Amino acid sequence: MQSTTIEHIETLVSKAGDLAETKAELWKLKAVGKISETVSSIISIMAIVILAGVALTILSFGGAYWIGVKLGNVAYGFFIVGGFYALVGLFIFAFRKSWIKKPLSNLIIDKIAK
Repeated sequence: MQSTTIEHIETLVSKAGDLAETKAELWKLKAVGKISETVSSIISIMAIVILAGVALTILSFGGAYWIGVKLGNVAYGFFIVGGFYALVGLFIFAFRKSWIKKPLSNLIIDKIAK
């Protein structure tokens, strides 16, 4: 009778160990899934930002040239567009925490917390 109790305890300990291993493996798989989803979201956002940056650069050169031709001096157009971007940059710098840092942090937290 005592050997039966010992066998039951050994079986219970074995099953508990298997359960712990399974839970650890499940946790690892969930973590990998969340990390891969977060990284892929960030990479896709970066690709969109890069493409938008290239498009904006080309449009800026065209706009600067067009303004310069209309004003009679191409350099004026580039100075005007450069000044516009300096003002936009200062404005974005002033509101960077609420416009960039907070939404980006929330995006990463939402992706990981899902």
